[in-house]
Amino acid sequence: MEGDIIAHTKSHFDHADEIKELLNILIIGTDVETGGKTIRRLSEILDMYQEQSHLMDPYLENLVGPVIVKLREYIEHPKDFSSESTGHLLFRYLYLVTKTRGYKTVVKFMSHDVIDLEPVFEFLCAMNDRSIPWETRYICFIWLSLICMIPFDLKRVDSASMSEESLITRMLNVCKEYLKSTGKERDGAGLLLARLLSRRDIGDALMPYIEWTKERLNADADVFETAGILSSLCSIYQYGSREVLLPTLDDSVMPLLTMEFFAKYENNSLIRKLRTKLTQRIGLCYLKPKIAPWRYQRGHRSLRQNLGDGGNASTTRTIKGDPMDIEGSSTSNSGNDEYEYVSDNLETVIDILLNGLRDKDTIVRWSAAKGIGRITQRLPRELAEDVIDYLLELFQENTLINPSTQKLDLSAVSDSTWHGASLAVAELARRGLLLPHRLKQTIPWIMLALKFDLKRGSHSIGAHVRDAACYVCWSFARAYAPHILEPFVGHIAKNLVVVSVFDREINVRRASSAAFQENVGRQGIFPCGIDIIQLADYFSLGNRSNSFLNVAFEIAKFKDYTDPLINHLVSTTTRHWDKAIRILAASALKRLATLQPYHFINLILPDLAPYTLHKDMQISHGAMLAVAEICDALKECRDKDPELEAYWQSKQQLLREIGSIPHRIPAKSLTTFGSEHIREAICRLIECMAIVNIPIFPIEQQDGKQPIMVLDVWKTVVQSSLERKEENVQEFAVAAFGAIAATYGISKEEIYICLDKIASTRLVYGRRGYALALGKVSYFVDDRRSWLPDVVRHLCSAAQVQREQQANDAEAKRNAVIGLKRIIINVGNEFKQVLSKDDFEALLNSLQFCLTDYSTDQRGDVGSWVRSASMECLQSLLLLVGRIDASSSPETHYLSATTMARVFAALLKQSVERIDRVRDCAGTVLCELLYTSDDDKVVLDIPNRDVLEKYITRNISWASPADLYPVMTHILIAEPYRFELLTGLISSAGGLTESLVRHSSSCLIDYMNGLPTSSTEELSLEEMARNLLKIFTSYEKQDRVILPLMDVLGLLYESGTLGRIEKDAIHNNIFVSVRKECFKSKNIRKLLSATKVYFGMTSLQESQVKTKAIQQMLSYLVHAFPRVRMEVSDQLYTYISVLDEEEMTDGTMEAEEIITGTDWSARLPEIKPIRDQLYGLLNVPKPILKPAVKK
Repeated sequence: MEGDIIAHTKSHFDHADEIKELLNILIIGTDVETGGKTIRRLSEILDMYQEQSHLMDPYLENLVGPVIVKLREYIEHPKDFSSESTGHLLFRYLYLVTKTRGYKTVVKFMSHDVIDLEPVFEFLCAMNDRSIPWETRYICFIWLSLICMIPFDLKRVDSASMSEESLITRMLNVCKEYLKSTGKERDGAGLLLARLLSRRDIGDALMPYIEWTKERLNADADVFETAGILSSLCSIYQYGSREVLLPTLDDSVMPLLTMEFFAKYENNSLIRKLRTKLTQRIGLCYLKPKIAPWRYQRGHRSLRQNLGDGGNASTTRTIKGDPMDIEGSSTSNSGNDEYEYVSDNLETVIDILLNGLRDKDTIVRWSAAKGIGRITQRLPRELAEDVIDYLLELFQENTLINPSTQKLDLSAVSDSTWHGASLAVAELARRGLLLPHRLKQTIPWIMLALKFDLKRGSHSIGAHVRDAACYVCWSFARAYAPHILEPFVGHIAKNLVVVSVFDREINVRRASSAAFQENVGRQGIFPCGIDIIQLADYFSLGNRSNSFLNVAFEIAKFKDYTDPLINHLVSTTTRHWDKAIRILAASALKRLATLQPYHFINLILPDLAPYTLHKDMQISHGAMLAVAEICDALKECRDKDPELEAYWQSKQQLLREIGSIPHRIPAKSLTTFGSEHIREAICRLIECMAIVNIPIFPIEQQDGKQPIMVLDVWKTVVQSSLERKEENVQEFAVAAFGAIAATYGISKEEIYICLDKIASTRLVYGRRGYALALGKVSYFVDDRRSWLPDVVRHLCSAAQVQREQQANDAEAKRNAVIGLKRIIINVGNEFKQVLSKDDFEALLNSLQFCLTDYSTDQRGDVGSWVRSASMECLQSLLLLVGRIDASSSPETHYLSATTMARVFAALLKQSVERIDRVRDCAGTVLCELLYTSDDDKVVLDIPNRDVLEKYITRNISWASPADLYPVMTHILIAEPYRFELLTGLISSAGGLTESLVRHSSSCLIDYMNGLPTSSTEELSLEEMARNLLKIFTSYEKQDRVILPLMDVLGLLYESGTLGRIEKDAIHNNIFVSVRKECFKSKNIRKLLSATKVYFGMTSLQESQVKTKAIQQMLSYLVHAFPRVRMEVSDQLYTYISVLDEEEMTDGTMEAEEIITGTDWSARLPEIKPIRDQLYGLLNVPKPILKPAVKK
């Protein structure tokens, strides 16, 4: 992320020369196509500077000036400026510049001569055709808004006669018309209106315009015209002078703010925003433009002076005595705060703005907040205090004190109100209007806003409130002197640090960090400020895990922040609605526990333990995870500190309370909706309790029952979790099962109960969990070695394809293989001591058989999960046994050359399979087995190692068919691997992706084309054909292999590769195999593939197989499926059309006419006689059906 940001950050406008060259092309003139390409390139360049548009400022004059000169030429001759003219591209270019840099900056570089006014306006009027690009009209409006500011009476510029409409009237009418536009012209027209009506010489047109707007708004104005009118009014009351606007306020504009049409647009955020904006403009007009003399003024804004010795001296000039009491300073300024009449309408204005702070849309609240700040800046102090009082009351709306905890309950408050109020407070503070004595009231609310998070269903709201609260803290840093904020520094600093590392949202973490950094720089009194901003910077907080686990840990080393960080995790983050945050909170507590282990034992664990039984699952889940991780962390600390170990052991009451959590948790929590999260947490807790070796104790039962040992409760929970269907729950349960077995031991009866669960076909999910659990047990403790052969045997059985559909569960088979792999790794060098050679061979055969698992369900080839797991298991097994064999005598070796050839053949087959993930897994395993060595001596004795090492390298791209298949086909020369590798290549030809099918089939055909037809010393084409026949035999009726095999055979015949074989017996065997596969088949795809093979056989010259192939194709002409009949007719037509002149006879020509002239999709009784004619015409004997033999 950091690299991306740096890469997109520019230091200067480095495309200036290219833009000038492209601009010259547009100015000189070009064709439409070149002009389109040029403007697109200009758009791409300017888009790059959207976030750093200020870099263009030094070049704007050269980027805008020449274009304006050229446009003035066009404006002088508007008739030559049609909709097809490339001159419109110049207007579009100017729009792109204004989009990037803003029209206010760009318009300064446009010409503003008096003589331009009428020509530009006439040009705009001529551009009213909708076929003209809208950018042309928009730029004309922007241009006119500058020209009309000329310091001359516009009536003197008007060339219209007395009988004609004046220029001013025409301009106003055009603007009114374009206020209805749906595009940017509306904004341009509003701006031009504002510039015109703000002129003193056109002041008499303002009141009629306002009356016109009220008429339109009350009439049938649509949403676009309404937005245009309100926008124009906002601009008028921004640019107009107060003397001109003041007479229009009471009787004309104020009634407009409360008109009924606003109710019609109550769901339109833009209209509401424009109303709020207009309200604040009107409020500002009521008040004289001045800065409140009673405001708080900080002495210096210089950062250097602020941090230096002069900072305090400068501020004392403003405030003396108690920094929270400004009465003395305010009274001294009271003489300057002269009495000013404030209209009663201002109360309505402020009421609208304060209600705008509650609006549901951010843009409305932000506009209202800015309006509150600007208006308050001009109010007398007494009225301003009233505004601030009401503003602070917004925080108190719908709050109540929880009677049980005596804490403020915010569950009923509005997030929109809090966000708007926070923005308003920030605006007031930034302007010095929130006086220091108000901070004691304000800061507690802002600290609550920093952690504002309201749960709503399965999510929460409040990120925008927290972001606004960070803005408030940022504004405090810039507004107040250090000694003013000093009483609140500790509170603000700790809360900002907590939010910057533990907030869920990245923008809030970064905003909090920015506020903290601003306070460190401006105030200079934040504890350990410089050190913390070096740790918690923009980039380090970008990654949530890094922020929680690393940055927080480093900051917690500063004593001022340790307790706030820990307390926030315990009281807030472990109860967060997002599961990922609760998990991170538990992991963060694990790291922090190492800093204050006694604090965690004495306070944190006793505080968290009761919440593990809470009825709210989120609270219970977070508390259990936190207790588990803290116990795990304390184990590491206890191992290093004997005193801490003794102190831990003395807390027997706490240990009993923690150990009994699985017994005391409500049973419903483990079975109801969402219980999988509780089971994950409780299994993690049991695992950690086993790791830390919590003493086993009896638990008293109710109703006088016998006490039950706490360990039995744990085992019951773990076993029930192993039988859940959620994989995550099973993973946690497996870890807990292994921890219990490692710490407290496991009996033979428990192991064999697990084996029975694996063998049971009724427990589909249980088989998955117990298969993984058995792999977690260590079999080298006590007398467990004798159990291992039975465990391996059961797991091998569970990994095989099951006959019953319900029992053939892919996850169960995969987990059984994973369990075997873990056992192999745990056994290590004692493999031969616990497993005999027969056991090894059974294990090896089982894993090899797993490589033939191609089970499918609605999810696809789920057998690939088993094959991938088996290959990884084979890697561990072969390398382990190979190393043991290398250090033992030859007669005790478990591995042989035959075994290795068989395994490598299976792996090579998987390395060319159709699934990328499987190929990549197989390739990785092959490279590891092939190249792993000890002391430069290879571990495994692999047949044809030289061939494999020649073509299989570590840098081969196994997932890329284009790179893989041209290499792997060469390994077909190695006889031990040929059949399996060829089978894999064939099956890939039936893949779903075009690139896989193309490369696998074409590479195989190219390789076979390069083989000699027959040879006794090297691989020949005939030998390859025999292997293809062998695939027919081995995979009979298995469409997964047979279908792509027939497709490849069709391509081999079509390309003439197999036609080089002269032995008729091979072709005949292929024909018989294909016909056998298609006998009584209803698989249309298989039948169509067979027709391609038969068609390919028609290329065999002087062969009986050719005749049989034509006979078979003619028989398909009356097949039950019309699709097959149509395909065969096309194949027969192709066959006849490519015959040589010597082979063409009257019969074949007539047959061609019959084939092309017959509708083969018609009813069978109609087309069968026609088909029968083709036998004689093609000189092919008609097959004679043998009569059925009566038994």
